[in-house]
Amino acid sequence: MIRGASARVTVAVLAVFGVLAGCGTAVLRPPLGIPVPADLGPGRSDPVADPLYPDYGTADVDVLHYGLALDYDPDTTVLSGLATITLRPTRDLAELRLDFAATLAVSRATVDGRAAAVRQADGDIVIATPAVKDATVTLAVAYSGVPRPVTAPASRADSLGDGLGLRAEPDGSLWTMQEPYGAFTWYPVNDHPSDEALYDITVSVPRGYAGVASGRFAGEREVGDSTVFTWRSADPVASYLTTLAVDRFERMTLTGPRGLPVTVWLPTGTGRVLRRVTARIPEYLAFLEERYGPYPFDSAGVVVTGGDSAMETQQMITFSADLGRDEKYAADTLVHELAHQWFGDAVTPTDWRAVWLSEGMATYADGMWIVEQGWSTEDELIGRWRGLDQDLRDEAGPPGAYDPGQFASGNVYTCVALLLHEIRERVGEAPFAAMMRDWVQAQKNTHQDRASFTAWVNAHAGADLTALIDAWLDSPATPT
Repeated sequence: MIRGASARVTVAVLAVFGVLAGCGTAVLRPPLGIPVPADLGPGRSDPVADPLYPDYGTADVDVLHYGLALDYDPDTTVLSGLATITLRPTRDLAELRLDFAATLAVSRATVDGRAAAVRQADGDIVIATPAVKDATVTLAVAYSGVPRPVTAPASRADSLGDGLGLRAEPDGSLWTMQEPYGAFTWYPVNDHPSDEALYDITVSVPRGYAGVASGRFAGEREVGDSTVFTWRSADPVASYLTTLAVDRFERMTLTGPRGLPVTVWLPTGTGRVLRRVTARIPEYLAFLEERYGPYPFDSAGVVVTGGDSAMETQQMITFSADLGRDEKYAADTLVHELAHQWFGDAVTPTDWRAVWLSEGMATYADGMWIVEQGWSTEDELIGRWRGLDQDLRDEAGPPGAYDPGQFASGNVYTCVALLLHEIRERVGEAPFAAMMRDWVQAQKNTHQDRASFTAWVNAHAGADLTALIDAWLDSPATPT
């Protein structure tokens, strides 16, 4: 028997699906509480199969919108959810298939309001219903269970190396780390960066707790002995950039450039270092806006969680409390994750071969911030990067053809920051600044890859730099 808050949401889910005693209808009512947006156009994508991690994501489905009504019980660590998923098949299908963890049991599913047979197999949820190419299909799935992270394709020593997805801590707190995949550990999803979608999320938690998710905070309300927190994403989001966190948070409200709303969610007892570092978010954003143009979304935020890493989850950065041991490192890391809102979130790699696109640009941006702070000269910074380059290529391969078992190693960060420095040296300050600024301002909410990056650089350079780019991305040795 499910107790506490999870029991309440289970009853609500059953009521929505019309399966309480006396409800014998064959046509099920649509899920309540999270309406589908009138305009689904911003959620339209052209998904691709991933060449490095083919078991995750599918090119057969373009999800347009996720409506996630979630309920979490910290006492039992049971997560219950009702996912309303609006999607577009990219070809005629005999069945619908999405990524979904077996640790979360599906109790019911509907397609366009009618009950559908469902099974879970091989990390997928499979709904036995045919679907016509380009039709709009609404899938609703009720589920519940204790979330568990999955093994990461990496050997990093931080939280990413410990596993991917949603994890519940012994104290009942909850947080995510899910790149290149792992969102499927807490909701049914096309878990690939090429399929971005709109999101509306509600998180119901016992009073005294807060439920934080990606997107803009849209308020909270009391329902019985629970509090429901609402989050909305007006811009499309890749699944790896979604987040969910539950803890006894206090909320700090800041104002960023041009009146941008910023919320910071700090666990009770958060120390002074992280309070100081997060209070400077408006300053960090002003630095980034000066160089790369207006912040690309309608809100910004940080949620401080367990673990020992950070993630650029869209509009609500996931930031481990452990980073507060070193104030300079914490500030630099936060600038890096904020830079990702431009490089990686607003403009996203088409597939995981191009993770260097986002990590290299964010590394370059936070490097320039380090120089701005006077913590290093630019020559010293570039010298340190050069001193690391060869070892990073030896450990995980060149950044454009890295070892898939060494995801997000230092090669896709430092080696590509050096490539950007080389491009800057070739083209000059003004063309380089325009290239970096326009990358986001002219291409917001798009997917890009190596070919489009090369064409972009060449256009801004007024010369063919393809050989330079190829050398830095493909060479097993540091280019000279």
